[in-house]
Amino acid sequence: MGATGRVSRLLLAHWQAVPPPFSVRTQSRTDGYDLHWSPLEDGPDPLLRFNEAEGGLQAIVAMIGNTPSTAGDMSETAVLAATVVSAAAKAGIPRVLLASSSAVYALGEGKSESDVAAPTSPYGQAKFDMERTVVTSNAGVEVCCLRIGNVAGADALVGRANTVSDSDPIKLDQFPDIKGPCRSYIGPSHLARCLELLIAHNSPLPPVLNCAAEPPVEMADLVQAAGLPWAWVPAPEGSFATQRITLDCTLLAQTIGAASIAASPDSMVAELRNLGALR
Repeated sequence: MGATGRVSRLLLAHWQAVPPPFSVRTQSRTDGYDLHWSPLEDGPDPLLRFNEAEGGLQAIVAMIGNTPSTAGDMSETAVLAATVVSAAAKAGIPRVLLASSSAVYALGEGKSESDVAAPTSPYGQAKFDMERTVVTSNAGVEVCCLRIGNVAGADALVGRANTVSDSDPIKLDQFPDIKGPCRSYIGPSHLARCLELLIAHNSPLPPVLNCAAEPPVEMADLVQAAGLPWAWVPAPEGSFATQRITLDCTLLAQTIGAASIAASPDSMVAELRNLGALR
């Protein structure tokens, strides 16, 4: 679901190049996709009819909800997700994977699913509200909210490669330790493989699950690997808490295997180049 989003477009490009072990069907509120469905406006019937025609869907991957870049009403995120989960239950679809975000956490390193959520932005709050709504809904369908880190190619770093130049390079904050920001990233092909493994997982999934590659990435290493022009700028006073914002993905590794999420800046850049998302 949400096939027109930036992350979804990268996932679909990967699955077009490397078909998964199951058939992928797409949904959008616009024409041109397998299922034309606006859950809040149409109710569950379009999904029920589509599921019956397809012979029963194995899972829904819902990359839905407004983001800061879409400038939509983020307060709709929870009710939209709840509507999708309710429709999936009525259709008899057993598993729903919902795109949440690492933004549900407070700033800091090694945030795990056991840490108390403390969003610092409206987007993070909207995703956390979504999680609380669907996890406690008892809708009769298994729901796993994926707290996804930065997705390479859909982010504000290498995702804007076409807008930077030697005269207007990417600027990275440099902190007192002479290093820059560090984040939890995942490449789109690795994310696609994670989703495949989670869909096929034969045991119940946790209600929330961090989703990123290991180890975390120095952003300078990522832009360097991508061959993009960049430059240091002094980190502003008061921003030092933003230097290292990372996830602990131990539970994900235990669920689908540590090898499934092992990655590096070079491998993430290779994924994007293979998909034609980075020249």
